[in-house]
Amino acid sequence: MPIDARPTTPAPPEPGAASPLVDLDTTALDPEVKRILVADGITRLFPPQAAALGPVLAGESLVLACPTASGKSLVAYLALMRAARAGRTGLYLVPLRALAQEKGEELSRFESLGLKVGVSIGDFDLPAERLEQLDVLVATSEKADGLLRRGSPWLDRLGVVVADEVHLLRDPDRGPTLEVSLTRLRRAYSDLQIVALSATVGNSEELAEWLGARHLASDFRPVPLKRGVYFDGRITFTDLTTRELDPPGEAVPRLVRTVVQDGGQALVFVNTRKSSEQVAESLVPTVRSLLSREERERARRAVEELGGVSDEETEGLRRLASLIPNGVAFHNASLTNPERRVVEHAFRDRTLKALVATPTLAAGINLPARRVVVRDTTRYDDRLGMQAPIPAMEVHQMLGRAGRPRFDTTGEALIVARSPEDEDRLLDGYLSAEPESVVSRLAAEPALRMHVLALVASRAVASEDDLESFFAATFYGHTLPLAELRGTVSTVRRFLVENDFLERGPGLRATPFGALTSELYLDPLSAVVLRRVLERAPLGVGAFPLLAAVAATPDLPPLFLRRGEEPDLLARYTDEAEELLVKPEEPPLELDLDGFLSTLKTASVLEAWIDEVPILEITRRYGIGAGDLRTKVEDAEWLLFGAGRLAARFERRLGRTIDDLSTRVRYGAQEELLDLVRLRGIGRVRARLLYGAGYPDRESLRQAPLDRIERVLRSAKLAEMVASQLRRPTTEARETTGPRRPTPTARRVPARPTPRTLDEFPEEPGQ
Repeated sequence: MPIDARPTTPAPPEPGAASPLVDLDTTALDPEVKRILVADGITRLFPPQAAALGPVLAGESLVLACPTASGKSLVAYLALMRAARAGRTGLYLVPLRALAQEKGEELSRFESLGLKVGVSIGDFDLPAERLEQLDVLVATSEKADGLLRRGSPWLDRLGVVVADEVHLLRDPDRGPTLEVSLTRLRRAYSDLQIVALSATVGNSEELAEWLGARHLASDFRPVPLKRGVYFDGRITFTDLTTRELDPPGEAVPRLVRTVVQDGGQALVFVNTRKSSEQVAESLVPTVRSLLSREERERARRAVEELGGVSDEETEGLRRLASLIPNGVAFHNASLTNPERRVVEHAFRDRTLKALVATPTLAAGINLPARRVVVRDTTRYDDRLGMQAPIPAMEVHQMLGRAGRPRFDTTGEALIVARSPEDEDRLLDGYLSAEPESVVSRLAAEPALRMHVLALVASRAVASEDDLESFFAATFYGHTLPLAELRGTVSTVRRFLVENDFLERGPGLRATPFGALTSELYLDPLSAVVLRRVLERAPLGVGAFPLLAAVAATPDLPPLFLRRGEEPDLLARYTDEAEELLVKPEEPPLELDLDGFLSTLKTASVLEAWIDEVPILEITRRYGIGAGDLRTKVEDAEWLLFGAGRLAARFERRLGRTIDDLSTRVRYGAQEELLDLVRLRGIGRVRARLLYGAGYPDRESLRQAPLDRIERVLRSAKLAEMVASQLRRPTTEARETTGPRRPTPTARRVPARPTPRTLDEFPEEPGQ
């Protein structure tokens, strides 16, 4: 039965207008869909949902610009269901991998109606045969870009694309790929339905014009939001009412205590990782005394869950284990994904009363709280080299997390002021300010290097006129003069021709080197560096020169130098200078000394990792978090995989060396463990246990009694899983090639569920 709906409210509400909720029973929505929604607690539609339902189910494109928690996702899900029942596929684009996991889980509620949903966020792309079975694919823009580059047949049936958080077009790192992907999809599929979901922005109508979509904006929130500024014990709300809070206490503890006393939760945003950890620790005395016995027991179980996410101790595990029993935690990029998922789950089920986070959480997964406190409205901008104001749109995103649907009748969104003058500035500059407009970031040369090459290599464009026509169809071309972009594209094309990515002469055609670089999703500048490294590297080249080489590429952002680290790194440079394959101030990178030393620091971290130095020691030695380590490991593994593919094509003599190093980087293991870590469920810790017990390879394990393996691994299920792989090594052994292309900025580990069985062991550092 096809989905159909005609809500009783005939027209979209004006922004700010009060509209009644619409009962599901008053729509012609498929009864089976209604049943699923009702089972999920949805019996009425919010005004924006009701206004969007008719156009979306009629196949119209739509830009829906509404606050957080206004139900935008449901509109998108129904559009995907409509397409699936018409025999078309749907692509759901998200900016973050954790958000992809969340959307995939929410869409799974429709699987009982036959909807087949897949999530593409892991180390490997979905096999073509698996992809062909899917009705809906949830993926990042980078994954969608990869499908376009390869010309996936699955796209031939594409009927709808959902662009979640489409306002992130303004993000310098994620924005260009999203913009190019949407432009390519619209040009390739003329009848494509676009459903773009956005926070409230200054120019959502302009986005709708670009996408050829109907525009629907609303400021409706299911939980009313009171916004205000806190200073010196008093909250001043935007409606000019005030509230005095009981003393005593500093700002954040006082704001947390008063909401927890009333049965609510607090979400606190600060601007640095260090601050998130320090503020969380400072809240322990405040929150601990307010926990009930039942809440303490739930917290204890959360700590037990935390203890199962890794075989190796990390600083994040230590700190969280001391905080969670007190109802408090922090959330930042220093944590590994499994650690973050435990925190998120504990906050959702209200085990945690206070969570202190950095702003990246605001654009990510759904973690509402009764009261949101924004302590900091500036942060360090590495492009400017100084503290800079956080954009109003981002602050609105943070504040929009206030108010938990089904739990709260109102939400409080507060910014902390430090002086009376600051109080006025925050009221005027943030709470009363309109959010910024979305602007294109496509003119950045690094982004254009990749996308111009990809357009040519995938034959989406074949001439200068095609290229100009393509960029005229982008959001940049729709909103800005093309003259500046035209000049940058010309510079990029010259670089691509001079470095053998594009053929010389009329027309646009990729060389074999250019086609492989695009397929590997490498920045062409990184490919130039890797090609030179392959030409220079001698047989028997050591691990460190190769690690230093990939660390110097623009695809692996280096770690920052801490004060006092330069002398040791200079000494390392002196010792290794003759063996290094990339030199400072050498084209095409031309790094200054500090920049080069930063790459050597990154290479030193990777070297410690493959030498099996414990995570806790690595993170303390180099002043990084386990999440940072995982990010660098993933980036380096992917770059080494790319170097291996280039070697296989152009420099076969180094292929095995690079492939082995890539595997060592993936699992953080010394060379002697390579055979063991290829087993699923066996990472460097368990491999070392087996090696130490006299089982240095799979052949020795194959001959060992099962009970001996069980004693070493201390798990009957794990021992049986290993044994089953040894019986069928060609099908059960873990693949070791083909890592994912990381997201340009976030580059995080796969958002996999916390393991529930021994078939789902995490492949995180320490496994």
